[in-house]
Parts: sequence; C-alpha cells; structure tokens
Amino acid sequence: MAILLALSMAGPGFAAGAPPTRGEALPQGLDLFIKARLAEVGGDYKQALDLYKQALKQDPDRTEVRVSYASLLVDLGLASQALDVLAPVKNLDWYGERTRALALAQLARRTTDDQAAAEKALKAALEGRPSDLTVQVSLAQVLENEGKLAEAEQVVADLQSKRSGSPQLALMHADLLRRLGRSQEAVAQYGRCAAAGPLVSTCRERLVDLLVQLGRPLEAADAISGWLTDEDLDMALEAAQLYARGNQPDKALALVRRVLARAPDSPRAQRLEAALLNTLGRYDEAAAKLGTLLRKNPDDVDLTLSLAWADARRGHLDRARQLIDRLWKEVGDDTSSKAAVQTCLTAARIELIAGRPAVARDWLGRITNVAGAGSDLVRLLAVTYRRTQEWKDGVGAMLRLQPRVQGRARDEAVAFEAEFRMRLGEPDAVSRLQRLLSSDDVQRVLLAVQVLQTVERWPDVERETVSALKRFPGNRDLMFVHATALERLGKSAECEDILQQILAKNPDDADAANYLGYMWADAGQHLQEAMKLISHAVELRPDTSAFLDSLGWVHFKLGHLEEAERWLRRAAVVGPPDGTVLAHLGEVLAATGQTDEARRYLQRALDLGCEHPEKVRQLSDRLASGR
Repeated sequence: MAILLALSMAGPGFAAGAPPTRGEALPQGLDLFIKARLAEVGGDYKQALDLYKQALKQDPDRTEVRVSYASLLVDLGLASQALDVLAPVKNLDWYGERTRALALAQLARRTTDDQAAAEKALKAALEGRPSDLTVQVSLAQVLENEGKLAEAEQVVADLQSKRSGSPQLALMHADLLRRLGRSQEAVAQYGRCAAAGPLVSTCRERLVDLLVQLGRPLEAADAISGWLTDEDLDMALEAAQLYARGNQPDKALALVRRVLARAPDSPRAQRLEAALLNTLGRYDEAAAKLGTLLRKNPDDVDLTLSLAWADARRGHLDRARQLIDRLWKEVGDDTSSKAAVQTCLTAARIELIAGRPAVARDWLGRITNVAGAGSDLVRLLAVTYRRTQEWKDGVGAMLRLQPRVQGRARDEAVAFEAEFRMRLGEPDAVSRLQRLLSSDDVQRVLLAVQVLQTVERWPDVERETVSALKRFPGNRDLMFVHATALERLGKSAECEDILQQILAKNPDDADAANYLGYMWADAGQHLQEAMKLISHAVELRPDTSAFLDSLGWVHFKLGHLEEAERWLRRAAVVGPPDGTVLAHLGEVLAATGQTDEARRYLQRALDLGCEHPEKVRQLSDRLASGR
C-alpha cells in the first residue's frame, strides 16, 4: 500500500508500469525517487533535492525524475538549475513543458533576455491546459515585464472573473490598470483587496498613494479613517494631513486631538495641531501652542515661521518681523537652502498682510532657489503685482519665471501671465490658456478656468466648465465653478440646482453651503434655510472671513442688527481687507445710526472694489448729504 501511495505522488507524466509484487525489490533509482517525493511532500526540501540528485545519477534517462526534480527547483526559485536538469530531454510531456515554461518565466523577471522565450513557452503550455492558474499568472507577469500591459491586463481580468475572491489577483489587476492609466478602475480594485486579506497593508498603501496622485486627498483621508483603530496613531496623523490638504482642517484637527488624547507628548501631533489652528484662523490658540513648542526647540525654523505667521495674523506685525529678522540672520547666508526659501516666503506673506507689496516683492527677490520655491513663489509674486496693478511688469515677471520652474508652478506662471495680459486688454490673451483648458489633467483645467473667473469673464467660464464636465463628469470643483458662473450670468435656478447636487453628495461642503446660503440671503429669499446653511459652514470653518460675512449679512436681512454688526466686525478683522465685507459692515452701521464710521467703511469698500458698487456709492452719498 505504501508503494502504491508513493507512486501516486510521482506527479503528472510518471509511467511506472506495473508495481512490483510483495517482496520484490524496487530498482534503486526508483526507490530514491519515491523517497525524494516523500521528503518533498513532507517539506524537507534539502533532503528531497539530495535524493533527486542521487536518483538522477543512478538513472539519468528517467524523464519523470528530471521533471519532478526541475519542478521542485522552480518552486525554490532555482530556475537556471531547473533548465539544466531538463536540457537533455528532447521530447517533454505537457507537465515537463509547463515546468520549463515556469522556469523561463522566473528568469524573465530578472532579465529581458528570456522574456520572449518565456512568453512563447507559457502560451504553448496554456494550449494544453488553458485553465492552469499558475501558468496564466506567470504569463501575465512576463507580458507586463515586456511592456505588453493591455495583453497582461486581459489575462488577469479573465482570471479574476473566475477567481473573484483572490486578493493577489485584485492587487495585480489594480497595478496593471494603474499603469494603463485606467485610474478609476484601479481605485476600485485596490479597494477590494484593501478590505481584508493577506495583502491588505499593501493594497491600502497603494490605494492611498493613487488617490493622492489623482488629487483626491479627501477620499484618501476618508479611506484611512475607515480603517483606523484606537492604536493606529501614525495612520490617524496621516489621514489628518490629507484632510488638511483637502481643505478640511476641522476634520484634520479632530483626528489630531484624538491622537493627543492617547499620546499627549507626541511631537508630531503637537506640531500638526498648532499648524491646523493657524490654518483655521485660531491664531491665539496657535500662538500659545507654538510658543510652548518653540521654548523646547528654540532653533526650529518651522516653529519660528509658524509663530511669526500667527503673530502677524493677530496684528502683532512688529513681533512677527522680529522673529523673521532673527531667523534670517541664521539662515540668510545660504539663500538656496530650504530654510532660507521658507523664511522669504513667510516674510512676503506677512508684508502682504501689512499692505506692503513692494517689501514682499523684495523678500521674494532674495530667493535664489527658484525651482525649490516653486508654486508658492509664483503665487506670491503674482499677488504683489495684483496689489499694485502693475500688469505689464507682472507679465514680464511671469515670463522670466516660466523657464525656471516646472510642473504645477510653470502652469501657474502661464496662468498668471494670461490673467495680466487680459487685464491689459490684449485680444489674444486667452489663447495662452488653451493648453491648460484642453488638458486631460482636471487640475490644469481648473487653474485656467479660475483665471477666467478672476477676470470675471463669466460666459467663458460657463462655456469652458460645460466642456470640461463632459471629460470629467461629476467633478465637484468644476461643478462649483460652473455654478458660480451661472449665478453671475443671472441663471440662479440652474446655479441652485448644481449647489444642491454638491450638498446632496457632501452636506459638509462648507463652500457650497456658504455660497448657496449667501446667494439666498443677498436676494432676500429662503432666509431661514440660508441661516442654517451658513451657520453650518461657520461651524465647519469658524474663522473664514467670507463665511462670517455671510452670517452677518443673513442676520442683517433678518433684521438682527446687533448680531449682524458683531459677525461683520469679526469678518473684517479675521481676513485680509475685503471690499464686500466692508461694504456690508458700512450698510449695517448706517442702519444703526453710526453714520461717520459707516461712511469710512463704505469709502474703503469702494477703494478696494466690492459687489454692487453703485448701490454702495449711492448709500455713501446719501449719508454724506445727511439724507
């Protein structure tokens, strides 16, 4: 019975003939072969290899021994030795050809020399047994290595349709789809194997990486949040950073404080908390925490710059400048260093807050590592020219930057150049945006559309967003910009419909809630619903000047004058000078009889530029005449 069992394990292709009768000795080569098979089945591969080698030495012409020996060598990653064992055999059966094909495939993963031979051998093996999983997977891997991605994907897709529960196949399929540019399908495949299974960590890591690469940090953050346990502190901080990148600092802060509740001394969490408080405009809280951290790390550049920014936003400009000047003495000798670049950028931002664009431009001019400064430098320099309205000089500055920066920064320099040319009235200025508008990258399209939005070319904004939404259906940012264009073109019902669609998908979309609420409040419609929407936006981002302005304005429309004044004064302090905010505050002050102060705010609003300037001018004139 033992002999018959051993013979049954000899593998496909073994032709032992009639088994020996009881008491009859086995041929020595066959005896060693059976022992090798038993050792292999028992997991003693070293002994199995030794026994196969001995069996082959005693009976070198027995094909079955060679094939089984080679098969074990392939399983152990010893493909070259397997091919040497098989080389003397002229006519292999299917199992032998399969073993040879798998050995070639193994070698093909290490060098391009064997790829064509491996592909041919694997396809030949599949002709004999098309359903062989191992051969199919090996063929897909070889095709991928050869760059035949579409063919490899087809093989894996066929396999997956028959073995849908395999996480290995899901991961392999997702990787191929990603390389083929079929990103949405790749996201779905990564999601399947990220749910559970032995490859869950790899699948989750690649899913997050792809979502971030696609410019979808909020989806990545939501995915990580769904996987979190109380012990996953590092993952929670990663999700918080992604929420911050996706402009949801409130969610980011909640995660950070969840980490701090379990690890109150975590330096990473403490620093991120302070940064988020700055982002949320909670500068007093941020400054207190940054001061504590800086006392422990007095030479920390990032903490110093963050505290300078918090001080500047609180109105302590002299103290902010002192921090910047002290830091510049330490890092200014190497103007190409990261620390020097960040110091110059922060100093420029502070001077823009102070209303000194020329000084800001001077700080930006100290940066020698232009490529390292990238988009921040481009955007800040553009703002300085916007503030001074030096459009021609701005065009020159953006043209000089373009060959010195790459990627997103270069696209932004082109976009600002186009904006400044439009402001100069150049008839073909919009043509500079065409490369961005026709891009397959939605972020580049949005950049160009936002230029048209900035210069208030609303028919162009409507046309281009309609066109882009055909290529990127359902894109939230395009939908939002499209809605703003419709509202400016007097198509309020269509605008409302789009904003409602956005809010139906995400009730916590603060910008959409605020925009719809403000639109209703400004028109004197649906005031209670407007109050709910705007209040929710303020809860989500409590120190956003535009949201506070909306809240003050809806209170004014409801006749709540004291509340309106309170929120509008806060809006005027929290954000940079904004003509519409000051106009709203002036109108509220006029309604409460504070005429002189109202006139000052109204005039300042007209100087800065505001909504409904004729209405604001008429109110200012009426107050001046005492009517």
